[in-house]
Amino acid sequence: MNAEQTVRDFLALFHTSRLDTKALRAMLADDARYQPVVPIAPVREGADAIVEELERQYRLYDECACDTLKLAVCGNTVFTERIDTVRQLANGQRTTTHVVGVFDLDAAGRIVWWREYWDALDCAGQLGIDDKTMRSLMCAGE
Repeated sequence: MNAEQTVRDFLALFHTSRLDTKALRAMLADDARYQPVVPIAPVREGADAIVEELERQYRLYDECACDTLKLAVCGNTVFTERIDTVRQLANGQRTTTHVVGVFDLDAAGRIVWWREYWDALDCAGQLGIDDKTMRSLMCAGE
């Protein structure tokens, strides 16, 4: 199992206007957890719930370009420092944010815990919305 390559392959699946949900689901352990924005977004529990959350996000934006600046591996944990840019579907606007993503993998190389740390207020400013609206976008589907 190559943890670095697994995470790079996983992130590459987001460089699209339409998610390959089967490929995403296959890279997640059945009991995987995902927190899209630590600490404000709720943790999604289970691979199916994670895929549903990703589909929900892709109803807001698409074409997520993940430019990985740094990547570090410690055992089965992978840390990524990225610049992510997405296209908002409502108006075509591109928003960009710096992200730290942390991925824990099981022995089979499937993702068991994925969390993203980024400045939601920076994104809210780019979108022209306030923090409460941003929080409601991130907490939708609880």
